[in-house]
Amino acid sequence: MRLQVRRWAPFPSAKYIAQWSGNRASVYAWDDNEIKKGVVDAGLNVRRCTIYPETFFHPPLQNGARLVAAIEGVEGQVWRDGFLAASRWWPQKPSRIEWEMFLRAATQPLAQNGGQVPEPEQLGFLEAPWNREEGYLGIPWWLLEDSRYAAAGIALLLAPFIYMSFEYATLAIANTRVKSTLDAVTVETQSIRKQRSEALTNLDQIDSYLGLEIYPSQYEILATALELLEKRSVKIPEWTYDVGTLSFTLRGDQGVDATSVITAFEKSGVFTNVSATRFGQEGQLRVRMDVLPKQTRTASK
Repeated sequence: MRLQVRRWAPFPSAKYIAQWSGNRASVYAWDDNEIKKGVVDAGLNVRRCTIYPETFFHPPLQNGARLVAAIEGVEGQVWRDGFLAASRWWPQKPSRIEWEMFLRAATQPLAQNGGQVPEPEQLGFLEAPWNREEGYLGIPWWLLEDSRYAAAGIALLLAPFIYMSFEYATLAIANTRVKSTLDAVTVETQSIRKQRSEALTNLDQIDSYLGLEIYPSQYEILATALELLEKRSVKIPEWTYDVGTLSFTLRGDQGVDATSVITAFEKSGVFTNVSATRFGQEGQLRVRMDVLPKQTRTASK
């Protein structure tokens, strides 16, 4: 999962969290540097904060599709047997075409809600993320910064030591049992720890292998495309990049000039075989092209 996120997430320093269901996982990744900066700007201690996506604090759904009002924008969700199978964010309520494309990509029936885009649901926040069994997020260490709470905490810490002086024999027996259990766990997990050690040993080799990738990363391709489209007043509602093949959808308030887009991408020296087709009532433009390998681009320079 760690290696897959490094290939998928368009951030220089990515962290992630996942909800597993069998061999499937719903994965959320974020720019760790930006998140840490936001935590510090909020006056909080990074080491005392746990990062969770907003979705994990909204009540989950068993089955079906819904549109949820987020703190910023809206999020489309498709649930199957309590598993978040697909998620898509929009800055505002999506159009019918965008909603249907999202459902099709998630293999969800289109007849839901009578073919109309559902209204965003205003869901409350849970006290703890639903992918955890605990009812709390952790120890509120900030309480110890208050001298009154710190004194109370010290008193509570000393009380068990006084009590243990009268219960030494019982604790000694319990300690023996715990040691026996730990020894058994150590034996049972020996093969797992060996596999982990081997995986860490091979990590450098895997990193070297990733460095042999002949095509540029998704982050580089996205940055190049945005630079070419910067002055065109268009939006990119759909984006797909897979092993040298790039396709995306453009939408503009005043329409999109297909010829100028094709010419700009062809002359960039990064893309080739650029084509574009129009679809939908809103005059959207679907653009497809091949991405030149790194070695080819270096040779042309």
